Amino acid sequence: MFFAFVISFSYFKRRAQVLTLNPGNENERDIVRELQVKYKLRFWRDPRRHNGPVDLQVPSDELLTVKQLLVLNRMSFEVAIDDLQESILAQVSPREAQFTLADFDYNKYHTFAEITAWTANFAKAHSKYVTRIKVGTTYENRTFYALKISTGGSGKKAFALDCGIHADEWIGPATCIHVIKNLTESIGTSGLVGDLLKDVDFYLIPSSNPDGYVYSWQSDRMWRKTRSPTSGNCFGVDPNRNWDSNFAGNGSSNDPCSDDYHGPHAWSEANVRAQRDFVNGIENLQGYIDIHSFSQLWMFPYGYTYKHARDYELLSKIASESVAAIKSVHGVVYTPGPIAEVIYVASGSTADYFYDHLKLRCVFAAELRDKGQHGMLLPESEIQPTAEEIFAGLLVIARNIREGNCAL
Repeated sequence: MFFAFVISFSYFKRRAQVLTLNPGNENERDIVRELQVKYKLRFWRDPRRHNGPVDLQVPSDELLTVKQLLVLNRMSFEVAIDDLQESILAQVSPREAQFTLADFDYNKYHTFAEITAWTANFAKAHSKYVTRIKVGTTYENRTFYALKISTGGSGKKAFALDCGIHADEWIGPATCIHVIKNLTESIGTSGLVGDLLKDVDFYLIPSSNPDGYVYSWQSDRMWRKTRSPTSGNCFGVDPNRNWDSNFAGNGSSNDPCSDDYHGPHAWSEANVRAQRDFVNGIENLQGYIDIHSFSQLWMFPYGYTYKHARDYELLSKIASESVAAIKSVHGVVYTPGPIAEVIYVASGSTADYFYDHLKLRCVFAAELRDKGQHGMLLPESEIQPTAEEIFAGLLVIARNIREGNCAL
């Protein structure tokens, strides 16, 4: 039986496009925002981003109108993706389902069911060092897991990673799975990774928004949020705006239909509560990173304010070392800096919550490849090189944890 990823959602039945614009001033950014609201468009790259390009997903029904309005406002644009449906179908080729370790291809994107089976199989195959831990259950009653990688012993420092909190960012879970594999295969080896594993335990959540991720495979490839019902016949909350860290502040939306909707209250989402409780329960946790895509950024708190974090100097140093390590692998350049400065202001995020609530010093948020050529639709050929360079960046954080630089 072959597994084929086929979008049936009506949004893509005719040719939707992704347009790239370069607003020259705040007035032009306001025009783009107004178009997005009026015609219910989706941002791939938001106009809140600092002086950067904007990617706007436009359905075929609105293409002519939106393009005419851009021209009338003397705003230039280019077609980044000419046929969104075609690009979506090209991202994942038909293949057999992969529910065993023998069949599992690490350079393919995988469904949530495949990822869940892989966590069980991988933990069983490496039971001496890998433990599968239940994180929690989602609104739609899906159970999701973390894998703990440890060489044993008590009192060790811990480093936690989560991937896929935004459902459309498929490169995140694929990268997390690679990292788990790389760490496990490095146990007992000489060199940096083997040495790190003697002193640091790793906890990784490969897919932290299961309901949204499943929906992105079955119905709407570009779905970002959770799937809990909200008001106005809309669904879902942005799980990275639902944390109790300046909740409902700047950089989040009170519109239930918005991709940035923060939810009716902090912790409204079952998967967010589960992730919070799981991470809060990790003993001697000294580092955390939230993996996203795209834009090639290596960021740290704060997101909700331009105020510099208390550990700004340390975080800047580690981030700069991380992007240097990333560049050394394949020459790809990432930009380091505070979330609010490097990308945009965002309230209610994982990174800010764990930095303030747990008083962790070493908290980061990454945006993986690319810079817009493919965006959320990064080809499967990019999975391995992305994972390789990110692994190098993560090792920098882990080294600082081991050396005591992240100690509370």
